[in-house]
Parts: sequence; structure tokens; C-alpha cells
Amino acid sequence: MDIRTFVLTLIGPLAQVIVAVLFLGGCASSPKLNPQKIRSWDSNLGSEYPGRKPVIAHYQKNGFELFYLAARHTNSLSDDTLKLVQLLFKEKQFNVLIIEPYPFSFGESPKWFLEEAQKGKTEDFIKGGESALAALLAEKKKIPFFAGEPDDLDILQGLKNKGFTELDLIGFYTVRQIPQWVRERENKKGLLERKIPAFASHYCRDLKISTCPTYEEIKKWYKSKIGEELTADVHNEVVAPYSDGKLYTQKISTEIGFIRDRFTLKIIEAMLLKYKKVAVVYGAGHFLALRKSFDASFGEPVFTEVQDGLNRR
Repeated sequence: MDIRTFVLTLIGPLAQVIVAVLFLGGCASSPKLNPQKIRSWDSNLGSEYPGRKPVIAHYQKNGFELFYLAARHTNSLSDDTLKLVQLLFKEKQFNVLIIEPYPFSFGESPKWFLEEAQKGKTEDFIKGGESALAALLAEKKKIPFFAGEPDDLDILQGLKNKGFTELDLIGFYTVRQIPQWVRERENKKGLLERKIPAFASHYCRDLKISTCPTYEEIKKWYKSKIGEELTADVHNEVVAPYSDGKLYTQKISTEIGFIRDRFTLKIIEAMLLKYKKVAVVYGAGHFLALRKSFDASFGEPVFTEVQDGLNRR
């Protein structure tokens, strides 16, 4: 099965049209990124460089270039990740940007995302984190950007194929979002009661779930699966994609992570074929999962760290 056919089997109708356009004018000598080399996250993977440290990994071969900014999710403009985002746009040359937080099927440089990113930006803080800052900088330089995520319906189907339920996905998404709300400086007092009902309803509409779980049902689900009460202090580790993890939410995260990484890898491959020079701003954990696919095609990258400004192999 060729690259184009493989990608089109993974995505919805609108995204299929977009990817089909991306392949027009491509060339057969573009890098081939092998999905069989994707690795599941575990404690050993986390110990590899760069770990959770933000870096830019620069790959180049035969006129193709990939700049992968492995981010540590943050909203502070003084954080190393967001300094690296600014350095990426100041010092590197690329033709398209791929960011993380919404489905690829939303298309090129959606105006609503730029409006939300600008609205959430202050002198030292940006609500949408590194993806929002990267999108704003891309717009300023007239560089198109796309998200690299599959549709939620595709994720749900993938989970169902593994025996998980609709409640598992809604519950997982909710728990995963709580640390993000806290990073966005939401008041922890009454946070769950205030935010969860509308959040769950949004995903139920998106996933076409007719009977949406209530706030109390999500709390009960969490208690039954994790054995603890759900609070605003829930840690990111609870939803980390540890393939060797014991928690139910970690098992869900592992499956979602594989679905996402497989999809994102093919989008990166398609963008390289069309645009030749591609920048990716994504979480550091995704980089480690995908790195062997990049290394096999390009060879070892050169790393840039913001702390010392030095390149490393």
C-alpha cells in the first residue's frame, strides 16, 4: 500500500481531500517514515535524551528538512519551551507548521484558532501554550499551519476495538484536561463543578454520544477505576501514556497515544512531500515515540537547547 492510500484510510472525508491535495506535486524521493518504528512510552523511553526537556531536533537529507520542537507543555512566555518556539521562527527556515491541539480535518490555518490564541495572550502568558504561540508566529510570517491530530471519532473507534467504552474516553479526556485548566490559572475552588459539565457535553456532541455522562457519573467512573476521589490536584502522571503503567487511565492513554502517533507520523510524511521543509511543535513524549522513525529515514538529528544555545548530536 503506498503512502497516499495508507493516509487516506486513517482519516475522515474532509481530511482525505486535504491530504490528497498535499500529495499533488510531490516527488517519490521524499522521506519515508516507517510507522512500525513507533515506540510506546515506558519508563525506559522517558530516560532517553531529551526526556521531557524541550529541544529542537533538526533533521535534513536530500533537500528535505524537519524541525521537531519537542515541547514541555507550558503557558508561561518565560519558559524554555516558549523561548524555543520564538527561536524556531527567528532562526530556522521552513514552509509549513504542524501543531498539536485539534484535528487535522479542520484544515489550513483556521481563523478561530488564531483569534483564540490572540485573545488568550498577555505580556507573560498565553492560554493556548506553545501551539497558540507557534500559530501566531506562523501567521505573522505567512506560513500555513495544520494540526496533526486524528478526529475524535477515529480515536473512539480505535479504543472500542480494544474493548474500551464511550465513558472511558469522555472520562479520560476530562481527567487529562484538569491539569491544563490549572496551568491556565483557573481558580481551583469549584473548578470541576464549573468546567466539567460543559466540557463533557462538547465531546459528547463531537463523538455523537446520545447519553452524555454527568459530572457525578464521571467522578464515580474515576473512583471506580483509580480508587481515589477526582480533585483539581490530579497529576499529569495519571493520564500519562505509560505502556508499563498500572492505572486504567494510563492504559487508555497508551492506546490513544499509539493512534495519535501513527496518524501524526503520516501527516508529517505528507507535509514533507508537499512542502519539503516542515516544522513540528509537539510534546516531547511524542518525539521520543516517533524518533526512531525519523532517525531511520534522515539519520541522527542535531539538537538545539535554549539553556546554552549549543547544538548537540
